[in-house]
Amino acid sequence: MEDTIRLDSIVAASPDQVSCELNDEVAILHVPAGIYYGLDPVGARIWQLLASPRSLRSVRDTLLAEYDVDAGRCEDDLLALVRQLRDAGLVTVRDGTAP
Repeated sequence: MEDTIRLDSIVAASPDQVSCELNDEVAILHVPAGIYYGLDPVGARIWQLLASPRSLRSVRDTLLAEYDVDAGRCEDDLLALVRQLRDAGLVTVRDGTAP
C-alpha cells in the first residue's frame, strides 16, 4: 500500500464499509473487521464528499470554500484523516495521475 497520499490522489469510500449520519456526525462500520469508527462534523463533511471518487484537491477546495480555515492546516488535516481512513480500510486511494 502506497504510503504517500497527495492532493492529486483519487479517494472514495471503500465497498467494505457501511455508514450512516447521526446528527452532524457519521458512524462507519468496517464490515470485515466488525469495527465502528466515528467522525465529527467536519470529518462527516469530508466523508460526504468521498461518497464518490474525487481528488483530494477537490475536497480541500470545497472545505476552504465552506469553512474559515487556513489552507495549510486544512490540507495537513485532510491528508492525515485520509491516511487514517485508508489504514482502517474505510477508503480506497489511487494515484490521480494514472489514466
